[in-house]
Amino acid sequence: MDINQARALAEKYLRENGPQSPSVALFDDEFVHDHGWCYEFPWNTVRFIETRDLADIIGPGLGPIVVVKESGDTWLMGGFPDPDQQLANYAAEHGISTSDGEGS
Repeated sequence: MDINQARALAEKYLRENGPQSPSVALFDDEFVHDHGWCYEFPWNTVRFIETRDLADIIGPGLGPIVVVKESGDTWLMGGFPDPDQQLANYAAEHGISTSDGEGS
């Protein structure tokens, strides 16, 4: 799956599961993390993406959207544990081999 296909899944997920107000959006591709087996899409309010003013940021606890390349599975990271641990846990639980040897 390429980044454009993954972005479409992440946008759909955000539309269906993200806050209705204020308006939210994904950051541009330059901010997307490619972990080899998945893409990690950061998102926030449209206003914050435009201004970078911290007064417009969504509060903590809502992490990036992850799209698994092979399956298209899409999910939202939480605020805890840290993102690397959440990715490692997901990979291990789903038998996904990662570049750092985690998973199966």
